[in-house]
Amino acid sequence: ENSVEFDSFSGGLLDWPHYTRPATYETRTVPAALLSGHHEEIRCWRLKQALGRTWMRRPDLLESKVLSKEEQQLLESFKRGREEQEKST
Repeated sequence: ENSVEFDSFSGGLLDWPHYTRPATYETRTVPAALLSGHHEEIRCWRLKQALGRTWMRRPDLLESKVLSKEEQQLLESFKRGREEQEKST
């Protein structure tokens, strides 16, 4: 039952990125939120990433989805982060 909730396409969103040990591999590091052990912070990070990936790769899936206030805020935060990232490159 729980596996269905966290399936890679559950809830109409694409999956969030997955990481493994070690915490740093070559130049890539695991996001601090995932290392924190704080379950709410991890949940928010995963939701934000899932929303962001869906927006970038399958925006059509978001057109029919009614986003909660939290989801709207997380998606906007993701978009702002992407804009800042693009400006700095």
